[in-house]
Amino acid sequence: MAAVSTFAGPTAPTAPTGPRGRRLPARRGACGGTGAGDAPVTSPVTNPVTAPAPATAPDRPQAETDNPLDLIAGHQLLAEAAPPAAGGAAAGCGCGHPMCVDEDRDRTALARVFLVERHSVASAGLRSVLATAPGLTVVGSTGDPLRAVAAVRRIAPDVVLLGRGASLEEDLATVVALRGPDGAPDARVLLLRRAESTAEASRMLLAGAGGCFPLDLAGERIIGAVQLAAAGGSVFLPAPPPARIHAAAPVRHLGELPPQRAGLTEREREVLVKLGLGLSNAEIGRELALAEATVKKHLTQAMRKIGQPDRLRAALYAHRHGLAG
Repeated sequence: MAAVSTFAGPTAPTAPTGPRGRRLPARRGACGGTGAGDAPVTSPVTNPVTAPAPATAPDRPQAETDNPLDLIAGHQLLAEAAPPAAGGAAAGCGCGHPMCVDEDRDRTALARVFLVERHSVASAGLRSVLATAPGLTVVGSTGDPLRAVAAVRRIAPDVVLLGRGASLEEDLATVVALRGPDGAPDARVLLLRRAESTAEASRMLLAGAGGCFPLDLAGERIIGAVQLAAAGGSVFLPAPPPARIHAAAPVRHLGELPPQRAGLTEREREVLVKLGLGLSNAEIGRELALAEATVKKHLTQAMRKIGQPDRLRAALYAHRHGLAG
């Protein structure tokens, strides 16, 4: 006969532990808010062998981060437990952090922000600044841009803040990946760097970014920039200086042929329109049901007819003449 275990009485729950084994106060939120789950248990003791498993809490968005210090920035995770509210009711912290948001709270009005910042101190500072902004909540972060694509695909944020990399080209490649089909195509991406010229601003827009700003701005201006991007706008802070035009260098586009006089075929015009929207040759091929080599052929012929030497200038031509909307 198998031995039957006996249960002498209730067992005290194991207190959660923090870094280096430090015991943390039992709580529900990330910054000290308590909830109904913290009230003393008054139900009769049941046999743990036969007790039913607790119901699974409904799914809700969770913060994702690969930096524990970044997760708790601006939130007193190690603080003493807050005193219970009068009458034993649950007391929420109201900070807006995704770990502190009550399950019954309507989060549809919150714009979800994801941070891609290599430097943990800068990431923590951004999180602290944005924690004070109404209508914004940071839902995750990573210090590795290579991991960011998979993360934003799972979380589907509204805004992604991309920290400065080794070069603008590297950052623009990351923007393309973040807004590609394997990332979050509907997210607005802001680069955490300055646009040194209007040409750089154009390159950012063509890559799919919604603008840029440096980290040395005042906190309220950073919040305003993120709120504007979340609302669907484009923002460049500070405004990039206009490109310098030398007197000896004529402005080429003043005398360029308009599309209706350039002799473009219908297919060449379609390829040019898609280029102006920031699509790659492979993406244009999928949109128009063409082989990538065929797209390249049409694009080369179109660039020759409109007198543009490269893809960037051809895309800007499409914007100047209203082909890209």
